[in-house]
Amino acid sequence: MAQGNRHVERARMRVSVAEPVTARHRGASLARTTDDAAVPSADRRDRRVATRRRMILTAAASSMAEHGYERVTLEQIGEQVGLSATGLYHYVGGKEDILAQLMTDTIDEIGLDIETLSAGSDDPEVLLRAFVRAHLRVAVTTPAGRVLSNHQDIVVSETYSDAIRYARRRHERRLESIIADGATGSAFRAVDPRTTARFVLGALNGVPRWAGPHATTADTDAIAEQLIELLITGIGSGTAGS
Repeated sequence: MAQGNRHVERARMRVSVAEPVTARHRGASLARTTDDAAVPSADRRDRRVATRRRMILTAAASSMAEHGYERVTLEQIGEQVGLSATGLYHYVGGKEDILAQLMTDTIDEIGLDIETLSAGSDDPEVLLRAFVRAHLRVAVTTPAGRVLSNHQDIVVSETYSDAIRYARRRHERRLESIIADGATGSAFRAVDPRTTARFVLGALNGVPRWAGPHATTADTDAIAEQLIELLITGIGSGTAGS
């Protein structure tokens, strides 16, 4: 009988020891499951926010390209994406934030096109041709590009956000670098890179106004070739290709 009691007592001890361990394991497993579920949920939320923000930027670019930056209101943009003006502030900081993001995205798009068109070349003339063609393609054929080309008064202003000024200077410096490298390597004449870059960008940003919103990529490439020949004639050293 005593031996039977000892067996029962040992069984009880095993249960009392095992239960806390099992509970901890269940808790840890539940925590891991909760954490694993939270990550995809956060990702989905971030994707939804990014998608909605992209819709807002697309709607804003179309409206601003057609009616002008000053005349478009947040209410009008919100109507196109099913949000109130107040609701837009969950995704953007206002019209200036929208313009800054459009400019940043446009500069990035032009940069990618330059890399594609230049095919990895470091030849200044090849890069200059790629820059002009890429800039015109985006500036003429995309709503965001037309917004920025048609609102250079805002883009070059010092009263707007740092993001706008930074994006503008990043684009200018890319062209300045191409011109400076060309002058150093005798592909171009010795000209002031910054002044020349601003002159070139001024000419490029005027094209969307007379080319119109229905110009195609082929149209912009044809315009680009004419402008490039004028540029090469103007700043070329006269020795390139000889």
